[in-house]
Amino acid sequence: MNNIPKPILLAVSIVIIVLVAKSIEVFNYPPLSVHQWRQSDCSSYVKTFYRTGANVFHPAALNLLGKQGRMASEFPILYYIAAKVEHIVGEHYWVMRGLNFLCYVIGLFALLACVKRWVSDPIYALFPLVLLASSPYYYYYAINFLPNVPAISFSFVGLYFYLKYDDDSKKRDMILGTLAFALATALKPTDGGILWLAFLGTWVFLKGYNYVKNAEKTPILPIFLSTLFIGASIIGWIKYVNWYNDENGNHQNLIGVYPLWEMTKEAIDYTEVRILELWSNHFQQKHIVTLFKCMAFLYLVAWWWLDKALRLITLFLFIGVGIYCVLYYKAFTDHDYYQLIYVVPVVFLIITIMEFFDRLVLPHIHPMMKYASYAAMAGVMYVSIIHNRNIQHERYTLPVFKYTNMNLFTIEPYLRSIGVKPSDIVMSVPDGSPNISLNAMNQYGHTEIFNDENYNIGNFREMGAAYLIVNDTNYIKQKPIYHPYMKKKVGEYNGIVIYDIRK
Repeated sequence: MNNIPKPILLAVSIVIIVLVAKSIEVFNYPPLSVHQWRQSDCSSYVKTFYRTGANVFHPAALNLLGKQGRMASEFPILYYIAAKVEHIVGEHYWVMRGLNFLCYVIGLFALLACVKRWVSDPIYALFPLVLLASSPYYYYYAINFLPNVPAISFSFVGLYFYLKYDDDSKKRDMILGTLAFALATALKPTDGGILWLAFLGTWVFLKGYNYVKNAEKTPILPIFLSTLFIGASIIGWIKYVNWYNDENGNHQNLIGVYPLWEMTKEAIDYTEVRILELWSNHFQQKHIVTLFKCMAFLYLVAWWWLDKALRLITLFLFIGVGIYCVLYYKAFTDHDYYQLIYVVPVVFLIITIMEFFDRLVLPHIHPMMKYASYAAMAGVMYVSIIHNRNIQHERYTLPVFKYTNMNLFTIEPYLRSIGVKPSDIVMSVPDGSPNISLNAMNQYGHTEIFNDENYNIGNFREMGAAYLIVNDTNYIKQKPIYHPYMKKKVGEYNGIVIYDIRK
């Protein structure tokens, strides 16, 4: 095993994780399961880029809120690239899912390249990577539509090039690291930026210590310019998003912080219960979480014997996550993807402990003890991979994670057969999200989100809505507002009824 290159071990591990989780078919799934709402928004970005050919700075959704559905949140480069690929291979959900998964793989190999600097033993180096790769909620979003995992992945790439620059002072490495962190923070400032900030804190602390000790001086200008560029790109994109959304009258995406102090005590307590009783099992298997707690205790006890850079990066990451939790705790109630940032300090905690054992313990123990530690880590990795499989199965099969009429995902050919064109505007009910049903049907239009007496089907018809599509007839019976528009039935597909509402 020691003779097998670490990248080969990681590649085999990723293949095993995917096959055990039975995820090959997932690549072809439309937005489903946990946070189908946000998944559908992301998929909707891809579809509008595909249809309109708009440039990357003019994203829009299928829901026509505001001016023609234009809205922005994260830098939409991945959705833009997916749309360009689809012009070659055709419209498929596997394009966006595959692109996110590619980012996940790139991030793991970049992190492995970082780990190899500190941990020479291949099993000890592989251990933190497999636990990260098979963390159920991290893996779930790796084969998904959201930008969080790509943001974290590109932060690993940025760290790799920063560390290379620290070794050889080549400008190319500083430039590549800067670009990787700029992309990571543009995709998600928090998820992509926490490792960047932790590295900066570590760099300032260690280099400042060297200056005080009159040790070898390190040029400050390159890292200063890099920091300035990344900071300017973050601020610039946030300002553009706010301007773009103001200009188009569309503020449906969450922008800004959602702090703890805006919550009632009841809401705080409820969120804590949700995290401990629902989300925690999706983060990692409970006994492995206990192992992480033991590692945290060892981290504190063995502080002075730990690698200086790793212990500081880990410390700054935990401090950063603590601050982040206060600023975004309100979002944790219903959004596990807001908690993906947890994986970053945890994986660096594991790396720090692995370096400690690799450097100070392994050289001094009997070979049988060494192989026993291999067996223990293999057992933990096995448990993690199996637990991930079980959680993925739950997320895609349990009724609690099914939020819409599944026939919507196959209705598009029927709509075209009865004359409903892709450019026709529809009103889709019931749907309290912006894009779940519209994305499923591949149709521009409106849903019930933000509806009131001045913004409903009557207004939508005046704005050009041509069809009312009802995916739950029992629901519609209790909604008198729709009854006047149900006089001209033009089709029915597996219980979904289509009405022509044009004057």
